Amino acid sequence: MKIERALDWNKVSDDIRSQLGTIGYNPDLRKMFSNIDKMVSELSKLEVTFRRSGKYSFLDDKVLQINNAINHLEKLILIANLMK
Repeated sequence: MKIERALDWNKVSDDIRSQLGTIGYNPDLRKMFSNIDKMVSELSKLEVTFRRSGKYSFLDDKVLQINNAINHLEKLILIANLMK
């Protein structure tokens, strides 16, 4: 899953949270999820500033970082599910 703006995080976070629930308690993956959540909060704060100018292209690097982290977490959840 990917996000384009911070508002997309709600749907993605619900999906990842449900995936995390299927593997049982794993503190490392939950910490990664928490870190991604913090990254999205920072993105949201930046979006407020850039929303006034309409130049969201300045945020592309931050969005790419978040999407890479989401992708990595999803892969680790898949591996954890396969190891069950």
